Amino acid sequence: MGKVKGVSALLLIIAMLTLPAVSSSENPVLWKGSVCSDVQYQKSIEAVAIANTTVYAACSYRQVANSSGLIGVYYLGTLYAYSLNGSKLWENASGYVVKLHPIDGGVLAGSLGGLILFDNSSRILSVANTMGKLYDFTVKDGVIYAAGGDYFISGPNSSVTYRGSLYAVNLGKNLTFIWNVSVDDMLSRVRVGKGVIYASSGFPSGYSFSHQFGSLYAFSLDGRPLWNITLGHWVRDMEVWNGSALLGTGFDNSRGEIYLVSPNGEVLMKGSAFYVEDILVVGDTAYVSGYNGQNGSVMSLKLPSGQVIWEQELPYRAKVMAYSDGLLLVGVGKFEQKTENGTTYIYSVGSLYALDPESGEVVGSVSNTGYVRSIAVLGDRAVVGTASSEFYVIDVSALKGKNGTCGPAGIVLLAVLFGLLIKRL
Repeated sequence: MGKVKGVSALLLIIAMLTLPAVSSSENPVLWKGSVCSDVQYQKSIEAVAIANTTVYAACSYRQVANSSGLIGVYYLGTLYAYSLNGSKLWENASGYVVKLHPIDGGVLAGSLGGLILFDNSSRILSVANTMGKLYDFTVKDGVIYAAGGDYFISGPNSSVTYRGSLYAVNLGKNLTFIWNVSVDDMLSRVRVGKGVIYASSGFPSGYSFSHQFGSLYAFSLDGRPLWNITLGHWVRDMEVWNGSALLGTGFDNSRGEIYLVSPNGEVLMKGSAFYVEDILVVGDTAYVSGYNGQNGSVMSLKLPSGQVIWEQELPYRAKVMAYSDGLLLVGVGKFEQKTENGTTYIYSVGSLYALDPESGEVVGSVSNTGYVRSIAVLGDRAVVGTASSEFYVIDVSALKGKNGTCGPAGIVLLAVLFGLLIKRL
């Protein structure tokens, strides 16, 4: 009987040694907010931001109207502001917001219709309308550089044409255009390098289409075209490293390429990748997230060589990333649908993962958030927007050190117990 008990205890210890790490840390979710809860359309929080005293979350949706046989699509949305402890401060109509940028005394919103400047009391100080849809903007030395465009289908063969624009706008209490330039392409990303503005074309992350195209354009700071490179596939995201453009493409919903292009148009590096969704540059390291056709993928690259340091698979699609408090935050997810009583409902599933940026190891997570579409960080705080009405404010430091009872100290303890048990047997 004693041997039976001893064997049972031995099996229990072996089972404990083989269990995955169990978290013993505090709950990283500080609070959860809900926006546009009364809107019946499918909603998504495509943009969030956090400043010293304020959290911003933009709820966006498409309203489809059928009038006299004509179908109209309206891109609508509302911007919400909260205190850091979760108290709602204000809300105001904003249109379909794709990006937010906090400024002194307020926040700059890029909606599909243009730029909107809000103050801290929700007042709209200024609006700069753009031609076509605005997809991206960046701020440099008091100037906003914005990129956008659209596509048009016409003729019996449904031929497609593209038109895009790049804008320079003075950032002040009044948003005033400095210059704009147009190209026969749909611009979707814009960044500023060393004395050069990079603008790329293609359907950006979050959008899809059946036609493939994509190029990288360079402009001087006063809007003069300098050069362009045809890539052939959508540029899904772009960042800048050491003055050069680092961009990732996507095609076939499973493959893509990474390019590093110098300010004079020289391709410094080109490598194969999965379908790119997001790029993040930290020092001389680039993190790239996306979809490999079956799962989400994240990889770390050494710049400028493009050498892969590590690659990690995650569930669903690795949509968006952020770096905070020594951790790489990765939001994943996908859309699902279900039919009840003849009505089809679309919903999202997903989670937030925290990765060790040096090894790619998953060190923590916030599960079942829904499809993560946007992340903004400030210090050890992160705001996470999802493809629903809900967003989360996270304490990033609480995602660290999730070793629990099966960490190194726990393994040592179990080894000692194992030794004592062997002696008794």
